Amino acid sequence: MSPSLFSCASGPKVSELDIAYGWGSAEGARSVLERHWDTWITQSDMDYLAGIGINTVRLPIGYWNLGPEYCRGTNYDQVLSVYQNSWPRVKRAINMAGKSGLGVLVDLHGAVGSQNGQGHSGISDGATGLFHSQSNMDRTVNVLTFLMRELAPVTNVVGIQMLNEPQDVPELIPFCTSGILFVIRLDYSHG
Repeated sequence: MSPSLFSCASGPKVSELDIAYGWGSAEGARSVLERHWDTWITQSDMDYLAGIGINTVRLPIGYWNLGPEYCRGTNYDQVLSVYQNSWPRVKRAINMAGKSGLGVLVDLHGAVGSQNGQGHSGISDGATGLFHSQSNMDRTVNVLTFLMRELAPVTNVVGIQMLNEPQDVPELIPFCTSGILFVIRLDYSHG
C-alpha cells in the first residue's frame, strides 16, 4: 500500500485495520480508502501490463473487502461501514483486467483472524487467530464460498488463492482440505 494511507492511521500503523480505525472516523477512513481504490489501479495500468506481455495479475484482498456483512463479529466490526463500497471496486479491478485481456488470481490475503499474524493479513497485533478458532475457520470458508460463487462465471478469473503465506501449523492442511471439500460439495448441491 501507499505509505500516505498510514499517515493518519491508528495504532502501530502497519495494517488495513489501523487505517480503518484512523482518519478521525469511519467516514474519513472510507473516503481515504475509496480514493485509493479508485486511483491505485487504473485501466491504463492493466493495458500497460498486457502490452509488455503480462497475462495474469494477482489481486490481494482481505475478507473485509467483501463488505460489511463479512466484518461483523471480527476486528473490523466497529468500522464495517468503511467497506460498504469495497466489493464493487474489487469487481471493477477484475473487469479492468479482463478488458485488457488479463487473467486474475484473486488472493485471500487476509483471512478471518489472520492466517499468519502479519500486517498484510489485516491485523496489527501479530496474533494468528485463524487456526485456533472454529468460528474463524468457518467464517473464512464462508468467504471462500462467496468468492467461488461470485467469481466462477467470470471468465478472466483464473483462480482463487485460499490463503496468502499461512503459518505452517498442523491445522493448515486439514483446514485447506475441509475448506476445498466444503466448497465443492456446496457447488454440486446448488448446481
